[in-house]
Amino acid sequence: MHIWSAPNRGVAPVHLVHLLLIVTIGWGALAFGAVYPWAYWPLGIASAICGVTALVATTATTATAATTTEAGGTSPALNGAFFLVAATISLQLVPIPARMLSEVSPGATALMGRLNPAFAAGLQPVHAVSVWPRDTSVALLLFASFALFCAGLTSLFSVTGARRFVECLTAFGALLAIVGFVQKSLSNRYLYGFWELEIGRMPFGPFVNRNHFAGWMVMALPLTLGLLVAGIDQGMRGVKRSWHHRVLWFASPEANRLILAAAAAVLMALSLMLTMSRSGITAFGLSMLVTGWFVSQSVQSRARRIAAAVCLVLLTATVIVWTGPDVIASRFAAADWGEFNNRKGAWIDAWSVARAFPWVGTGLNTYWAAALFYQQHDMSYFFGQAHNDYLQLAAEGGILVTVPALVCLVVFVRDVRRSLRGTRGDASWWLRAGAVASLIAIGFQETVDFSLQMPGNAALFAAVCAVALHAPSSSGSNLDIPAGSVASTSRSRSLRVVEPKRSRPGDPVERP
Repeated sequence: MHIWSAPNRGVAPVHLVHLLLIVTIGWGALAFGAVYPWAYWPLGIASAICGVTALVATTATTATAATTTEAGGTSPALNGAFFLVAATISLQLVPIPARMLSEVSPGATALMGRLNPAFAAGLQPVHAVSVWPRDTSVALLLFASFALFCAGLTSLFSVTGARRFVECLTAFGALLAIVGFVQKSLSNRYLYGFWELEIGRMPFGPFVNRNHFAGWMVMALPLTLGLLVAGIDQGMRGVKRSWHHRVLWFASPEANRLILAAAAAVLMALSLMLTMSRSGITAFGLSMLVTGWFVSQSVQSRARRIAAAVCLVLLTATVIVWTGPDVIASRFAAADWGEFNNRKGAWIDAWSVARAFPWVGTGLNTYWAAALFYQQHDMSYFFGQAHNDYLQLAAEGGILVTVPALVCLVVFVRDVRRSLRGTRGDASWWLRAGAVASLIAIGFQETVDFSLQMPGNAALFAAVCAVALHAPSSSGSNLDIPAGSVASTSRSRSLRVVEPKRSRPGDPVERP
């Protein structure tokens, strides 16, 4: 029995959660990446509410359903890892005596002497490990909100499937791409035509930094590609090999949905290319390779495998030709690869901070304070970020936070591998595969950039993690294939062209 046949009291909250989910992610992107307090506080509150509501709604829906559906969700080990990371960040906020601070973190004592005159004068006998506790508190609250967001969405997608979310995200991604096109054609100084930026900024769309817009698309686009490949693999299953039947398939509702998804993917990929973000373009190429690998390994039919591969190649070729191969080549040729476009110096400075604060770090979200005194390279610019989130985590968190974060990563990878062991090649599996491609791509971009420090991008990252983690729904409750499509039934009925049976003289007449 379909999960939506449960009583209405369990259905309505799930619809509301999906609406709140899209509104939350949309707000994070459209509000300049939610980099300002007026944007990231509502984002954090909405994420927490959405996570709690998803947990409550899925529990109620599962309890009232007429089936024996078991709600999935984040594993106890991953929940424990989330809690451990939050607890270690909290330890950075605990005030301790100045003498103990000098023993635990000598670098913090020296840095606080420069940042805080009262501490330097001995008028502040206690202080937290974090050199700027207010910013670390913000990081802690946002981390807790996004962890709850991820846990709630994992439970939601395990019950309802993730297809509806990915379809809505694809539609919003196409809209965001159009916003980027319009902004690029009008002004590089004003966002939305009125929000003035500092001279030298390189915005794209509603994002102040074009690399961060590219990071958002790097996470969203592979999910759209997963949706596209799932439609090709599932929708064409059972279609006869003759060209006549394949052409007729394009008139089906499922084929129309795939055409819309392909058009949205072209818009999203083109907007990413037009940012001219080298890290974003490279990460996009990596996601295409990962998606292609999944196609080669998991699509059983040779015809469907070729169709999916051709679709990916055509998408890549279209956006490259539209952008201009010479423009892309000149952009990469202009880079100073010996210095990684001035990032090498920032990395060396970040490593210096990590060595000066090895045990407890400077405090999460406080790298900028240490950089005021530790930056030694390319002094014509101030690098408030390390341009490598892994080095920045080591500098801000020290061993205290970095080790739990690594434990969280290991548990997360284990749980994702388990989720991919489900029915290989079904629609929900392809969405999880697309999420894996997204995470690999954004993980690569974070080696040279800091897109995930944008709260709006972090919210999308949490949702992508939930898609990768969600468990396959039990038979009859998976909504990844919409009703009315060629695979909407539990038996995955195939699309066939049924010809009328010719009657012969003497055959009995069938009556309704």
